Amino acid sequence: MRAPKLVDGDLVFENNEWIFVEGDEELAQSVEDVLQTRKGEFFLEAEHGLSYDHLLGKRADQAEARDDIIEAISQENRIQSVTDVRIIDDKGKRNRSVSLALEKEDGTKMALREVPVDAG
Repeated sequence: MRAPKLVDGDLVFENNEWIFVEGDEELAQSVEDVLQTRKGEFFLEAEHGLSYDHLLGKRADQAEARDDIIEAISQENRIQSVTDVRIIDDKGKRNRSVSLALEKEDGTKMALREVPVDAG
């Protein structure tokens, strides 16, 4: 697939032209979008996104959060399985991110490092 490139949620332009991504870069961008969208936030597709109930706040539970992350990533049909989820806390900066090891539908591996999940 091919999609407009996004950086911090903004479209990227160079020389008054949209920049596009494809292949693994586009797939990574798509997975990041799922993880950075709160479930129910996108009014056209209420099931799109990640439930933050166990990821942030007083009810944070890393085991439940891992399950929620795997469930959210399953929305991306090009990902066959999630082989590893690491939740990373930077207490000094007070932020949380996730690093993932994924297996694509063609059997190849893919890694995403430190996707922010605390700004949603």
